[in-house]
Order: sequence, then C-alpha cells, then structure tokens
Amino acid sequence: MRSHRRTWPIAVTWFALTGAGCARPAVTPPAPVVEAPPVIPPLVVEPTRIAIATGVRDARYDVQTIARVARDSAGRSTEQRIESRALVTVSFQRTATGDFRGSGRIDSFTVRGPALAFDAATKTATPVPVGLERMLFDAVLDTQSLRVVARPVLANECDRPETGAMALAREVLLRIPSSALAGDRWTDSTISIVCRTGVPIAVRLRSDYTVDRIDERANTVLLRRALTMRMDGKLVSTWRSLDVTGTGTGTQRVTVDATRGAVLSIDGTSTVTLQMTDRNRSNAPRTQRVVQQVELRVVARP
Repeated sequence: MRSHRRTWPIAVTWFALTGAGCARPAVTPPAPVVEAPPVIPPLVVEPTRIAIATGVRDARYDVQTIARVARDSAGRSTEQRIESRALVTVSFQRTATGDFRGSGRIDSFTVRGPALAFDAATKTATPVPVGLERMLFDAVLDTQSLRVVARPVLANECDRPETGAMALAREVLLRIPSSALAGDRWTDSTISIVCRTGVPIAVRLRSDYTVDRIDERANTVLLRRALTMRMDGKLVSTWRSLDVTGTGTGTQRVTVDATRGAVLSIDGTSTVTLQMTDRNRSNAPRTQRVVQQVELRVVARP
C-alpha cells in the first residue's frame, strides 16, 4: 500500500513567504501643516496735539518773588533779601502764534526789605514806598517787545512802586500758541525798558519753550522755559556818568490750562549779574558788582 507524504506544511510556509514578499509597504501619513500665527503690527499711538484757548478773561494770580541781592563795592560786600508780592488779574486775546493785546490790574502790591532810590540832585538815597493798593495796566506782546504800561501813563517810571508792580505782572504774560504737541519748541525775544536808581535799562529777554508733557485727562500742558537775559543802561549828567551792563539766566516750569488758555502755575529761579561803573569826572571810575538770585512762584486763584 502506497504511503502519502504530507506536504502542506511546506506549501503553507511557501505561501507565507511569498505572501509576505508581495505585501504593500507601510505608508507614512503626511505631517500636519502648521500655519504660522498672523503677524499683528504693533499699535502705533499717535501723539496728541491739544488745542489751547486763545481768549483769557479775568485770570487771577498770586505772584511772589524773593530776591537775594549781593553787592560788592570797593572790597565791601553786603547782602539783602527783598520779597515782593501782588495779586495780578489779566484779560487778553492771543493770536495763533501767541502774540496778544490785553489789560489788567494789580492789587495789594507789597515789598519787604530795603529798597532805596538815589536822588541825583541831592546825591542821597531815600526809601522807596513799599505799598500800592491798586493800579491798572495795558499789555502788548508782539514779535519785538513786551510792553506793560500803567494806566494812566506815568510821567516818570524810575524808582516808582508801580514799576515793581508791573514787573510782577510781566511774569504771567507768556507766549503760548493756539495748539501744542509734546516735544514742540518755540522761541521769542523781547525788549522791555525798566528804570532803576535813576538809570533807564533796556532788558533783552530770550525765552526758549519746550512742551514737556500733555495731560489729556486734566487738559493741561506742562512747559519748560529757559531764559537768557542781557541788560544795558546809561545815565549821563553834568556831574556823573553811570554805565550798567548785565547778563542773566533762568529756568521755569509752567502749567497751562488748555481749556481757558491761562497759566495755572509757574515755578522758577534766575540769576542776574550786573556791573555798574560810575565814571565821575573828578575821580577814577568806580565799579560795583551786583548779583541777584530770584525765586518766582505764581499760583492761579479760582
């Protein structure tokens, strides 16, 4: 009887091998596409230009100056402290560039400290009145000068209490344009005439303004003001010739109410050095040096 061989394990093995050889290769799925986040440009905040009212009506200020005056003459030195104070009220209309024409009044002007006037006729020094109840004035600021004139006009402004009062009024009269942007700069140069100890003196003042900051919530503008001064004066008579020259610098911090167009406050200091030479014909010229350091404070009243 013929025996039958069992061959199916070989066939199964062959099939497994051939089947494995014909299997499809594994497919790797593509990597997901990751989209880059959108690029958002940085937010650019445009600086704010603020409008400043050009009409100022009945703005009232407490104005105070404290001057420390050091004199050096013929080897002798003296020091004095002079405090001036007044209530100043102003009304005016500005142009777009800051020029203006207006008027005002000064109340309760007082001076504390030695203040002497030299009388050329008698060659003596006499005390200057240290009080003034009220005076009216007109004011003009243009491209050439700042003029504060008493009303009615004084026949002689030398060493009068009105002269000191008008000097305080000048402190609140600034050139401010009709709009401002942080970083804005502008300059003005003015000439005014003052009279001290009988000598008319031309004061040339250069003011460099910078807008430091604008507060939109309070609607205010903060300014920095740098001052440069030069003074020249001369008195000539039959017996005396007096020359006055001087220079000065100062800085001020000014806050402006944009809604009203008026100054809210001023704080500043300045230093002025004067050289006075008396050319008496019978004697050699005599020179006196005067250094004046001034603190200014202006505060608006409600």
